[in-house]
Order: sequence, then structure tokens, then C-alpha cells
Amino acid sequence: MKIEKVAIVTLGCRVNQYESEAIAHDFEEAGYEIVRNKKDADIIVVNTCCVTKTSESKSRRVIRHLHTENAGALIVVTGCYGQRAGHELLCIPGVGLVTGNGEKERLAQLVKDLSPLQMPRLDVSNIMARRPFPHAQVKEKETSRVRDYLKIQDGCEQFCTYCIVPYVRGPVVSRAYDDIIAEAKCCEERGFKELVLTGIHTGFYGKDLPEDVNLITVLKGLLKETQISRFRLSSIESREVSDELIELIAKEERLCNHFHIPLQSGDNEILAKMGRPYTREEYIALTRRIYKAIPDAAISADIIVGFPGESDGAFENTIDILANAEFAFIHSFPYSPREGTKAALFPHRVPSKLKEERQKTLIALGDFYKYRFAERHIWQTLDVLVESKDSNGFYQGHTDNFLTVRFPAPAKNLIGKIVKVKALKNVGGALIGEKKE
Repeated sequence: MKIEKVAIVTLGCRVNQYESEAIAHDFEEAGYEIVRNKKDADIIVVNTCCVTKTSESKSRRVIRHLHTENAGALIVVTGCYGQRAGHELLCIPGVGLVTGNGEKERLAQLVKDLSPLQMPRLDVSNIMARRPFPHAQVKEKETSRVRDYLKIQDGCEQFCTYCIVPYVRGPVVSRAYDDIIAEAKCCEERGFKELVLTGIHTGFYGKDLPEDVNLITVLKGLLKETQISRFRLSSIESREVSDELIELIAKEERLCNHFHIPLQSGDNEILAKMGRPYTREEYIALTRRIYKAIPDAAISADIIVGFPGESDGAFENTIDILANAEFAFIHSFPYSPREGTKAALFPHRVPSKLKEERQKTLIALGDFYKYRFAERHIWQTLDVLVESKDSNGFYQGHTDNFLTVRFPAPAKNLIGKIVKVKALKNVGGALIGEKKE
């Protein structure tokens, strides 16, 4: 009997990347072979994103390309775009099955049971009713990697006016504490040096669980139960960055000094229209508390440009907060209206050309602040987790505060090791250095 080959294509966030690994594991358990080359696959699973119109367009483009490249393959589409508007994807040639986020944990079985007479088929459940956290088996990991994602929760109940995510991910569901620790131990056994704790609203971990656990409980448990070198938070909202969390990260060397705290706007009126539960003053005060406790911390942020009603003054307030918050780096995105969200109906849309100009300004400022943050570390000796080596003999890795560092070294393999590197030069925000013996 022929063993069918499955290739998985992942678009979007770190949560999707984690879930694609779980999907691959489930297909292997069901008797399929996972392959990297899409041209060799009998089945191609596309894990989609829909956070912006651009991400949806990319999903459609990728699916069409995959069908052109391998017309004989069954294309299975899952993820946020499937959850939001699966009927749009069902019309693309080659697509035989479209599911939402609620079906990911049983996707392999759905494919196995799929009859040619049923195709194309739409199978999307009501994500708002999903409970509890999807069962996630502890799975074997690829030993060639040094960093991995550890998903601890799913869902969001914040309902910011611009954001489609709560509608496609559903309410907050937290993973069992023991399951988190078990997978972390598996990662340790497989040689991973860093775990990135991820979720849709990571700081809300434990809100739905009967026992008294939260993000700090998880961090303390991981530190106690494993010897993994580093733990990093992928993203956390400003209201969930407590003094207790700052103190814990300041005290524990294995917790990375990197806080990714979404900002979205530096203007109070725009923040209120967005449904963001803080002011610019509160955000700046938080960054100062972090820097006081952890002077070498890196704070990064997401910023939306061109939200409806964003005046020149409102945009200037966003530019102003970049300096006040002393960001290490930023990610900026043009506002993209999402059907079904409140902001999609807001008046006073910012013209596309003006939005593009403001985006270019933020990108340039982001490059400047990234360079400035790296420049502060010239001549310092840094602990670098080595992740790769290029054809020119240069190793590359990251510090705990997520500086990119490159350095030449002898032929001996350093990937997966934490080495000391003295920073000598700053090239566009990446440090070039020499390994210290």
C-alpha cells in the first residue's frame, strides 16, 4: 500500500508555526510521510493567516502557485483565513478541503476520511464555542534547531476595533500546566536551548482555568523543572506586564531581557478608538519601570499606521513616543480594514498615499532605533546563542535581548552553543564581533 506524502506550508504568526508542527505530528501518527518538497507531495496543507488583506492575498497566491506546481496534489486549507471566509478559498483550483482553527487537531483524520465525492468540502465549526485547550501531544522535535515555540494558550477576548483575531481564534483557552512542563522537558531532551512562549494573548494565560495559575506560575515552573538555557516571551500586552513579572525577569538570567509589547499608536484619541486599554502616558511609564529594573532590556512594539481618523498631530504623537519609549526595534503595519470589525465602519479613512508615506517614515525611524540600540553594545562581550553558519564561515545568533550577532570562527561546529562574542562593529543594527576564548 502506498504511503501518501504530506507537505505543510505555514503563513502568518508563531502560533501558526507551532500548530503546523502539531499537524505534521498528527499526520505522521496517522501513517503519512511528511516531506519538504511540495512537488513530491500527494497532499499539501496550507495553514493560512488573515490578519490583513495582504496576508489573505498572499494565502490565495500561494495556494494557486502550489496547484500550478503540483496539479495532482490535494490541497487542504486550514487556519484563520479558512475560519473567516472558507468559501472564498473553496473556489481556488486544487482545493479539496477547507477547515478552520477548530479543526486543526483532527485535520489528519478529516483528510483520511475525505471521499473524492465530497470534494470540495468546507468544514468550519463555531470557534466562539471552542473549549477547552486543544489536546496537544508532546511531540518529537527536529534536533537541527536551537529555538522552538511552546504554545501555552489560544484565543483573545480583547476585541480591539481593528482586529479580526478574536473572531477567528475564539475566547481565551489555556493549556494545562502539566502539559506545558511535559513538552518543555521533551524539548530539553531533544537539545533545544531556547523556548519562546507563545499564544494569541499570552498574558491572559490561566484566566479560564479552575486552578490558580498564571504566566508567572508557568515561568517559575519551567525554570524549576528544566535546565533549558533560555525562555523568551513572544509578545505580551502592556496591562499584563506586572511589577512581579519585571522583577522575575530581572532576577532570573535564563529569562530573556526582551519585551515585545504592542503599542499600535502613540496618540490617546486613536488608542481609545482602537479599543486599547491604556494611554500613551501609561505605556511610557511602563517602559521606564522596565529600564529601571533591567537597564539592558530590549523593548519592541507593533504600530499601526493610518488608522481611521489619524491626523497629522496623531501621527506626530506616535513618532514622539518612539523616542520616549526608547524602543530597540519596531514593527509597523498600514491599517487594513477587516470586514466584521468595528473599525471597518469608521469614517475619516486615511488616503492610501498618505498611509504609505507615514509607513516609510516609521520604517526609517525603526531602522534608526535598531541601529542605535545595537550601537550601545559595541565593545561589550555578549552571550550569543549560535543558530546558523553561512558559506563564508560566519556564525550567527542572538543575545537574550535579541540583538543579531555575527562572527567568524574555526570550522568546529558551534551551532546550539552559547558563546561569548565581543562586539566590534555595527552594520545596520546587526553586530559583527569576535569569539572570546
